[in-house]
Amino acid sequence: MLSEPTPRSLRRTLGYWLRLAAAGALLGIVLLYILAGSSFGGPQSGLAASLSTATPTPTQAAGEPTPLPTQTAQPTVPPAPLVVGAGRSLDGLRVLSLNEYGYARLFSHQLTGQAFTRLTYGQWDDVSPAFSQHGGLVAFASNRSGHWDLYVLELATGLTSQLTSDNAYEGSPSWSDNGWLAYTHDNGGNLEIAIRPLDGSVDPLYVSLSPARDHSPAWRPGAQQLAFVSDREGTPAIWLLYLEQEGAARFAQLAPERGAQAAPAWSPDGRWLAWAEQDAAGMWAIYVSDLLNAPRYVGSGQQPQWSPAGDVILATVSTETEHYLTAYTLDGELALAPQTLPGGMRGAAWAAGEWPEPLAGLLQAAAAAQPEHAWAQPAGSPQPVPLNGTYAPNPSLSSAAAAPFEALRQRTAQLLGWDALSSLENALVPLSTPLPPGQYESWLLTGRAFAVRSGLLNAGWLAAVREEIGGQTYWRIYLRTANPNGGLGQPLTQTPWDFAARYTGVESSYQAGGKLADEVPAGYWIDFTALAAEYGFERLPAQANWRSFFPATLFNQFVLRDGLSWQEAMLQLYSAEEVNAPRP
Repeated sequence: MLSEPTPRSLRRTLGYWLRLAAAGALLGIVLLYILAGSSFGGPQSGLAASLSTATPTPTQAAGEPTPLPTQTAQPTVPPAPLVVGAGRSLDGLRVLSLNEYGYARLFSHQLTGQAFTRLTYGQWDDVSPAFSQHGGLVAFASNRSGHWDLYVLELATGLTSQLTSDNAYEGSPSWSDNGWLAYTHDNGGNLEIAIRPLDGSVDPLYVSLSPARDHSPAWRPGAQQLAFVSDREGTPAIWLLYLEQEGAARFAQLAPERGAQAAPAWSPDGRWLAWAEQDAAGMWAIYVSDLLNAPRYVGSGQQPQWSPAGDVILATVSTETEHYLTAYTLDGELALAPQTLPGGMRGAAWAAGEWPEPLAGLLQAAAAAQPEHAWAQPAGSPQPVPLNGTYAPNPSLSSAAAAPFEALRQRTAQLLGWDALSSLENALVPLSTPLPPGQYESWLLTGRAFAVRSGLLNAGWLAAVREEIGGQTYWRIYLRTANPNGGLGQPLTQTPWDFAARYTGVESSYQAGGKLADEVPAGYWIDFTALAAEYGFERLPAQANWRSFFPATLFNQFVLRDGLSWQEAMLQLYSAEEVNAPRP
């Protein structure tokens, strides 16, 4: 077992290289790497077969398998990724949670150009996978029961067992060496770190016990220690929890508050801790530390995961419209050129081993499912069509956007328990309608955009988190669910922006266009920005004068570009003469 070093304050880093490297012709993409300063098969009998004899098995029976489609799978094999840094360990088992047509599902993935193979399938979300010590089990969080609980997938059989059953949120599982699980639990509106044995023989133990939001634990291999995220000092930061200590000695902050920190992950030998950290420009990067020396910048990205050999760190890099998977060495060298992900990633796990052929029958059934868009593009040229059952000044959209909007509305209502898109602030705006200054080329004119009602913000049903990306201000929109104590949403862990603070008479808040809210709002929320992106609707950056002119925030507008410029989108509905004619 490793000794328990006393964490030191980590000095401020002078910046970092944000590089979006060319993935080359083999990937078919070019990603700029910007400089920013410096499935098992076999006859094993049940869940216990995958555990050591000292680890008890779950008492819950495996759930009834959901009937799945039996079509022959026809996966699209991506081009082989460009592997950089010969000899680095890129093999092993990888499970990723990826968004697919509005739902998050578990996929296996090899970094050798093989297809993504679906492991779970259903009308629910499966996120935050975590491998057990020997790689035979995958713990994950799912809302398939109507609220977020923990589940375990046995790769040898494809059977899934439910570990927890609680209306309150439970997620972000992490395994100890002896089969215990640490996870995030909503304890009466307060996020805490809980631990429990796999078999449920001991009631969950709350080990963080703070009025702050404590979440995303990572159990240190070979030690009774956890790394987790907490806002107990303000900004979300990485903290260390020593389970064998009591009182104030039990907790230590990893680094001073420089920017938001997230997603701690230990190396397999427990020596190194990796995490994601945000700089003043809003860019995310991966850092590592041995808890004794200054942190080491590794590369751009989020959601770090270690290779089984501990010499490579997997990470995601995202733009406004694309998501990529890449990998770095501990020295910050590129080990895997960025390869395109088919959807946004909501957690990953990496363990030693290989995926044998064939996969277990239940896993094959999930892989063979062929989900499709819930809508079809209408034939003919786009034209304005009414939105049935939707209130707006002009409840219409272009026929190119109407069907995906209706699908988004249905999925949003399912998650929220109320219909947030039944009433819009704006949809298709006629050419004769005056628009705010600076919005002469508003996407609302194209019929491809809509605006969520801004009144939801003041009513407490909408929260906007400020994000700075590439020198521009964006807003990530969260909508609150109808069920304040559970359901399909998740607790909010980011501090939203308080637009109303500009009217409080405080000069600094007025000049800044508001300020961070005093606290993170309670309740359960969905990330509407991420969900809308699954249906093709992008958010828009704020205009340069947003701090002094509230309509310029554009925080509530979403657009279906489909690769079109504003002019091209306008010409789908209007003639060139109409587009270029003077307008109010």
